[in-house]
Amino acid sequence: MRLKRTVSMVTVLVDVPWQTEAVQTVPEESRSQGTIRMKMYVKYLRAGANIVVLLFAGLVNLLAQGSYVMQDWWLAYWAGEQEKLSSTNSSTATNGTNSTKLDLGFYLGVYGGNLLHTQSALFLSLFLCFLLIREPCWFPAGLTAATILFGFVRNLLLFSVLVKAAQSLHNSMFNAILRAPVRFFDINPIGRVLNRFSKDIGQVDSMLPWTFTDFIQVFLQILGVIAVAASVIPWILIPVLPLLGLFLFLRRYFLQTSRDVKRLESTTRSPVFSHLSSSLQGLWTIRAFGAEERFQNAFDAHQNLHSEAFFLFLTTSRWFAVRLDGMCSVFVTITTFGCLLLRDQLDAGSVGLALSYAVTLMGMFQWGVRQSAEVENMMTSVERVMEYTELESEAPWETKKRPPPGWPSKGLVTFDGVSFSYSNDSPPVLHGLQAMFQPQEKVGIVGRTGAGKSSLVSALFRLAEPQGKIYIDGVVTSDLGLHDLRQKMSIIPQDPMLFTGSMRKNLDPFNQHSDEELWNALREVQLKSVVEELPGKLETVLAESGSNFSVGQRQLVCLARAILRRNRILIIDEATANVDPRTDELIQKTIRDKFRECTVLTIAHRLNTIIDSDRILVLDAGKIHAYDEPHVLLQDTKGIFYKMVQQTGKQEAAALLEAAKRAYDSRSRPSVANGHAESADVNLVIFETAL
Repeated sequence: MRLKRTVSMVTVLVDVPWQTEAVQTVPEESRSQGTIRMKMYVKYLRAGANIVVLLFAGLVNLLAQGSYVMQDWWLAYWAGEQEKLSSTNSSTATNGTNSTKLDLGFYLGVYGGNLLHTQSALFLSLFLCFLLIREPCWFPAGLTAATILFGFVRNLLLFSVLVKAAQSLHNSMFNAILRAPVRFFDINPIGRVLNRFSKDIGQVDSMLPWTFTDFIQVFLQILGVIAVAASVIPWILIPVLPLLGLFLFLRRYFLQTSRDVKRLESTTRSPVFSHLSSSLQGLWTIRAFGAEERFQNAFDAHQNLHSEAFFLFLTTSRWFAVRLDGMCSVFVTITTFGCLLLRDQLDAGSVGLALSYAVTLMGMFQWGVRQSAEVENMMTSVERVMEYTELESEAPWETKKRPPPGWPSKGLVTFDGVSFSYSNDSPPVLHGLQAMFQPQEKVGIVGRTGAGKSSLVSALFRLAEPQGKIYIDGVVTSDLGLHDLRQKMSIIPQDPMLFTGSMRKNLDPFNQHSDEELWNALREVQLKSVVEELPGKLETVLAESGSNFSVGQRQLVCLARAILRRNRILIIDEATANVDPRTDELIQKTIRDKFRECTVLTIAHRLNTIIDSDRILVLDAGKIHAYDEPHVLLQDTKGIFYKMVQQTGKQEAAALLEAAKRAYDSRSRPSVANGHAESADVNLVIFETAL
């Protein structure tokens, strides 16, 4: 299957104080081209059953259709025998001999049964006989019974296979999304993912099984009708074969357009989901800036584009249906005149069967070809789901090498020649970093926009696989499974994240702590009284994203969660950037009390948060520009850190210089060294703030 990805590379120059940075738009959604290959159908069916079950399903379909055709053929044969007997009786009546009658019991028994006259009762009796096969079944197993029995088994088997295939594809896509690297979510808007989980899975789960089953039945019925009609009137194949060829040509011509229009309709639906989702998330900002009309116009533009594609798909289907009806009418006309021309060679039963099947074919051909086209159009949804089941995944969650018990116990972090890029085809954002962060050391990390500050944390978490080696307490992080690595690190983000569920699940999602520990953590962040006033206390269900709490309260819940985890590594993404001064003071005090023995890496955007750090790591274009104490770095008037301090303004710069000197004077080099040597149980804390 050929995939074509058109990438929009519209570049916008953003003017910032330190540099000019290029911002690129999100690539367009990939869209397949060409026919749906047989390999895709095989994958779809194999997702629902193994090869043995599929072969058995095919056999049952053939038996069901065979019994259905034989049922009609037996009626024609019965009518022919009755006509012959009527002619014979007329001759014998003239000669004065006794007339004969057909054995109705025999014919009724073969057709459907002479003791049970309704199909439902016949099916029930045969089904019970099948279950209780221990005794010989005396019910007449006629063609009607076989048709009902095989038809029931066929539909039950096909639907179970196709529904199971839909469930399997959904689970595979869901697992692939969970294992996808973070880069996937950076370049794919949430609307694309929602589109495949809603509309595409909806097609595969509800519409495709019905259409697929209907197509198989109609296809087999067409073959059966043609076979019976050809056996009775062989010349009927003369118009059938050209008509079939014309149908196939028209179907191919139609699918070349409708298939791509269907794919276009699917891809134009994603921006509608994306725009609606982003508008709901940023509704407060939209209203604050009075941008409702602009966003409404943008939504209308996305919706109109999708409606155009959807309307075009409907019109192509109508175009196809009209032409199929016209060709079927021609076929019925030819068959009718053929019966008139051969009326002397055909009996009444044969003519009736031929005309009946000709009229049936008029609808079957049209419906069968349409359903086959619908199946291929709906298979584009399977194609889109399959694409997501084959996404590139992250490293294994667990590996054979497990970290030692109690790891990490010190918090010594070492970067040894670390280079980092977010994908294989993107340029590196970190270049050969060589750095060591000693236990209990407070290190601030600063740099211009795009210098690689956040990428350093991404490399630590292995959001993408870095080159080089990162050691935590002497253990190479790339040798560990992602679960073993990440569960040892907690994070308090700048935008606090709470999940829909109870307060207990937000604090302790894995049920690892007692109620007493939960209340103690809430008391330490001064949220105990707030939670006690909730109707269900710890069992109170939070709204989506914790919207029934303020930003500061959500931040405190995240802080309580980190306290409960007691991880040796804590990453704080400027937890106080969006909170009031009182909450800011509370968070800073809690961090100093609970994590005062931590190795702190502060990714700074506000220099006053890291000016009293033990050392400052200055990054520039993904490389280490300087690494020393703040006061020492400020002595270099040409250095990046000095220029950043001066850009804060004269008054703020003077205060920062004084704070750096005061911190430098208060520290004793020997005492710091001894503190490093004697540290045995420390943690790692990383602060990231918005500059």
